[in-house]
Amino acid sequence: MTRFKLIGNNGFTTEDYPEPEVWAGVLARAGLVEFEYFADHLEPVLFRRVVAEESEFLQATRRAIRDHGLRAWSGATARVSYLLNMLSHPYADMRREGVAWCKAFIDLARKLGARYISGHYDLLSKRDLDERFDAAVARMVDGLVEVSRYAAQAGLEGIFLEQMHRPQLQPNTIARAHAILEAANAASAVPVYLHLDTGHMAPVFDDPAHGPRDKDPCAWLAERWQPNRMLLIHTQQSDREASRHWPFTPEFNRRGFIDARRCIEAVASGNVEEAVFALEILFARGTRIEAIEPAIVASADHWREAFASLGYRRGADGTYTKP
Repeated sequence: MTRFKLIGNNGFTTEDYPEPEVWAGVLARAGLVEFEYFADHLEPVLFRRVVAEESEFLQATRRAIRDHGLRAWSGATARVSYLLNMLSHPYADMRREGVAWCKAFIDLARKLGARYISGHYDLLSKRDLDERFDAAVARMVDGLVEVSRYAAQAGLEGIFLEQMHRPQLQPNTIARAHAILEAANAASAVPVYLHLDTGHMAPVFDDPAHGPRDKDPCAWLAERWQPNRMLLIHTQQSDREASRHWPFTPEFNRRGFIDARRCIEAVASGNVEEAVFALEILFARGTRIEAIEPAIVASADHWREAFASLGYRRGADGTYTKP
């Protein structure tokens, strides 16, 4: 029987509210103990000295996490790593720097006490997508394997690779996800697990390989992924036109098509050992925190109510299971 967790994600504040006590307070008041730390808050290469020297901002971040009773579950790559050709770059010197970025990101995650990294780590070039797809994906997998060796040395327990919403960001179909996981785990030093996003399936319009099942979030959620021990799901309300990252409030639940109960049931049908739903609710830049917090709180309440309505109970360790 699947054990579930509901955790947070602090991507709802980056440049607007850099003070860590702001996002930490919101997560705590939403009743979310564990969370993903968005790397946009502390870009690990640009601000590498802050991480390496554990200077003022890193100390303030640790203090905010501790004082609000939070725990970092993973480091989340956020935006930069899926805007650049990193692990699949056609030039070897650039791939080396892409791997170096991932290693710096692991250092940040471990400094915050996280046991995993999550997100995406690469963007295929247009020529690679159109003319050299298999070779480019193989380079990406080789890069992941190299990153996994550093992850093992650093004490991470796993890497989550995010399924994405365009063909230059792999994997973006169910078949490709199975193939990439199989290739990576054949040589990786820590498990490479699949990381899903409820808003990334439907809005893919430019890939003939992306069929009806690939557009269905519940098809992805119910699939048995290997290794079938863990699954991470970025959880957002969305429509079929774009990845919206809307909150689960009455207004957006009417506009969107993501049903919390159906998602939970789909994951349970795949019999994965542990599934982690991470609320990834994002807002337009410049949104005031007074508008953000009620939406985060309402979204967490919505998912807790969905678990309760299906007969799940939250244990002392934060997991939801059926008696």
